[in-house]
Amino acid sequence: MRKVLAIVFIMLCFAVSAKQTDSVIVNKKNLSTLNSSSSTPKSQYPVIGMWKHNYIATGFATNKPVSQYSSDVKFQLSLALHLWHIKNDVDIFATYSQRSIWDIYQKSCPFRETAYNPGVWVAWQTNDKVRLLFGFEHESNGIGNSDSRSFNYATVACLYEPFEHWRFGARAWYGYFFHDETINQKYFRYRGVMQVWGTFHTRNERLQVTALVNPTVTFAKYNVQMEASWRMAKRGDWLPSLFVQYCYGYGETMIDYYRRSSKIRIGISLINNKLNLY
Repeated sequence: MRKVLAIVFIMLCFAVSAKQTDSVIVNKKNLSTLNSSSSTPKSQYPVIGMWKHNYIATGFATNKPVSQYSSDVKFQLSLALHLWHIKNDVDIFATYSQRSIWDIYQKSCPFRETAYNPGVWVAWQTNDKVRLLFGFEHESNGIGNSDSRSFNYATVACLYEPFEHWRFGARAWYGYFFHDETINQKYFRYRGVMQVWGTFHTRNERLQVTALVNPTVTFAKYNVQMEASWRMAKRGDWLPSLFVQYCYGYGETMIDYYRRSSKIRIGISLINNKLNLY
């Protein structure tokens, strides 16, 4: 229980920086308004903010009997450090994300796996509706021997906001390996090399629903992730949201990438609406 409380406390601390991130809408009109003020900011991003979603949720497998062995806790912590602002529309970030699967209902409450994901990214706001991102990342599960999963990859992503209530994204990556190249190449067969997603949100961003599709390399199978969040207050973007996530397919964990899973979880989240990747 102390571990859970510690994680929740960390997420609430991140909310302070999230408030700064979400309080500035990313478009050139607002930037021009900000630049006319007495204290002219050099960039629209805070020094430290959220990168991916930050959440903690618990749930169970939908394709197995509910028990202590089919239930777990999943949480993700993700931060971005703003390193450099170039001209008006280009920013460089150092990022770090950590995603864990915690078998909290089993004896001794072991962690099934923790994936560590540092990276360096360039974000380019090309116009009011399109943002391009280019990154180099490392991802590993910190386990040795045959269970080790470790690779680097280059990523390109596009975030597109064509309408008031809709956001879309696409991401593709190319990985290269350090540990066991044979195992990691098999891993990419299940995880694939790209993903696309779409988000519907209300005008005040209080309710959001996201659908993500990640095809395998052969496009014979698809990994699917569905999320919905509802902020607990009408105002205050930094406040936590009630969060539901459903995952189906392969690759939710690096260690069991070849095993199909189907899980639903519910918890709380802090959501970055401006620079969010999956």
